[in-house]
Amino acid sequence: FAAISDLENLPRFVPQLTAVRTTQGDQIEVVARYHGHEHRGEATFIADETERRIEWGAPSGYRGWMKVDPDGNGSRLTLFLETQHGSERDHDVAATLDAVRMLVEAEV
Repeated sequence: FAAISDLENLPRFVPQLTAVRTTQGDQIEVVARYHGHEHRGEATFIADETERRIEWGAPSGYRGWMKVDPDGNGSRLTLFLETQHGSERDHDVAATLDAVRMLVEAEV
Protein backbone atom coordinates (compact mmCIF):
# COMPACT_ATOMS: atom_id res chain seq x y z
CA PHE A 1 0.00 0.00 0.00
CA ALA A 2 2.85 2.39 0.81
CA ALA A 3 4.13 2.18 -2.77
CA ILE A 4 0.81 2.91 -4.50
CA SER A 5 -0.34 5.56 -2.02
CA ASP A 6 2.78 7.70 -2.50
CA LEU A 7 1.73 10.33 -5.05
CA GLU A 8 5.31 10.63 -6.30
CA ASN A 9 5.11 7.00 -7.48
CA LEU A 10 2.01 7.58 -9.61
CA PRO A 11 3.98 8.26 -12.83
CA ARG A 12 5.96 5.06 -12.15
CA PHE A 13 2.86 2.86 -12.49
CA VAL A 14 0.65 4.90 -14.81
CA PRO A 15 2.79 4.94 -17.97
CA GLN A 16 0.97 7.90 -19.57
CA LEU A 17 1.69 10.25 -16.65
CA THR A 18 4.90 12.22 -16.82
CA ALA A 19 4.39 14.50 -13.79
CA VAL A 20 2.09 14.90 -10.80
CA ARG A 21 1.88 17.51 -8.07
CA THR A 22 -0.48 18.28 -5.21
CA THR A 23 -2.37 21.54 -5.57
CA GLN A 24 -4.81 21.65 -2.63
CA GLY A 25 -6.20 18.92 -0.38
CA ASP A 26 -6.90 15.86 -2.51
CA GLN A 27 -6.62 17.84 -5.76
CA ILE A 28 -3.65 17.16 -8.00
CA GLU A 29 -2.30 18.49 -11.27
CA VAL A 30 -1.17 15.92 -13.81
CA VAL A 31 0.82 16.00 -17.01
CA ALA A 32 0.19 13.07 -19.34
CA ARG A 33 1.36 12.04 -22.78
CA TYR A 34 -1.25 10.52 -25.12
CA HIS A 35 -0.81 9.88 -28.82
CA GLY A 36 2.39 11.93 -28.88
CA HIS A 37 0.85 15.03 -27.28
CA GLU A 38 1.29 16.40 -23.79
CA HIS A 39 -1.88 17.14 -21.83
CA ARG A 40 -2.28 18.96 -18.51
CA GLY A 41 -5.24 18.56 -16.23
CA GLU A 42 -6.60 18.32 -12.74
CA ALA A 43 -7.72 15.25 -10.87
CA THR A 44 -8.38 13.96 -7.37
CA PHE A 45 -6.18 11.48 -5.54
CA ILE A 46 -7.25 10.13 -2.16
CA ALA A 47 -5.26 7.64 -0.12
CA ASP A 48 -7.08 5.96 2.76
CA GLU A 49 -4.51 4.15 4.90
CA THR A 50 -7.14 2.56 7.15
CA GLU A 51 -8.89 0.93 4.17
CA ARG A 52 -5.58 0.49 2.28
CA ARG A 53 -7.26 2.01 -0.75
CA ILE A 54 -6.49 4.80 -3.18
CA GLU A 55 -9.06 6.53 -5.38
CA TRP A 56 -8.62 8.92 -8.29
CA GLY A 57 -10.83 10.75 -10.72
CA ALA A 58 -10.74 13.35 -13.45
CA PRO A 59 -13.43 15.70 -14.79
CA SER A 60 -13.28 13.78 -18.09
CA GLY A 61 -15.07 10.87 -16.40
CA TYR A 62 -11.96 8.72 -15.92
CA ARG A 63 -11.92 7.34 -12.39
CA GLY A 64 -10.79 4.32 -10.49
CA TRP A 65 -9.53 2.82 -7.30
CA MET A 66 -7.03 0.27 -6.04
CA LYS A 67 -7.30 -1.63 -2.79
CA VAL A 68 -4.71 -3.80 -1.07
CA ASP A 69 -6.00 -6.72 1.02
CA PRO A 70 -4.07 -9.40 2.93
CA ASP A 71 -3.83 -12.71 1.08
CA GLY A 72 -2.01 -15.49 2.91
CA ASN A 73 1.62 -14.46 3.25
CA GLY A 74 1.22 -11.72 0.66
CA SER A 75 -1.27 -9.17 -0.58
CA ARG A 76 -4.00 -8.97 -3.20
CA LEU A 77 -4.44 -5.84 -5.30
CA THR A 78 -7.90 -5.08 -6.68
CA LEU A 79 -8.13 -2.48 -9.46
CA PHE A 80 -11.28 -0.79 -10.74
CA LEU A 81 -11.28 1.57 -13.75
CA GLU A 82 -14.11 3.49 -15.37
CA THR A 83 -13.97 5.80 -18.36
CA GLN A 84 -16.53 7.59 -20.48
CA HIS A 85 -14.40 7.39 -23.61
CA GLY A 86 -13.84 3.66 -23.99
CA SER A 87 -10.42 4.41 -25.49
CA GLU A 88 -8.42 2.55 -22.85
CA ARG A 89 -7.13 -0.71 -24.19
CA ASP A 90 -6.55 -3.95 -22.36
CA HIS A 91 -2.81 -3.65 -22.94
CA ASP A 92 -2.79 -0.19 -21.28
CA VAL A 93 -4.42 -1.68 -18.18
CA ALA A 94 -2.04 -4.66 -18.29
CA ALA A 95 0.93 -2.29 -18.58
CA THR A 96 -0.28 -0.36 -15.53
CA LEU A 97 -0.72 -3.55 -13.51
CA ASP A 98 2.72 -4.77 -14.56
CA ALA A 99 4.25 -1.43 -13.55
CA VAL A 100 2.49 -1.63 -10.15
CA ARG A 101 3.90 -5.15 -9.67
CA MET A 102 7.45 -4.00 -10.49
CA LEU A 103 7.11 -0.96 -8.23
CA VAL A 104 5.90 -3.04 -5.31
CA GLU A 105 8.59 -5.67 -5.82
CA ALA A 106 11.24 -2.94 -5.88
CA GLU A 107 9.88 -1.51 -2.61
CA VAL A 108 9.86 -4.85 -0.75
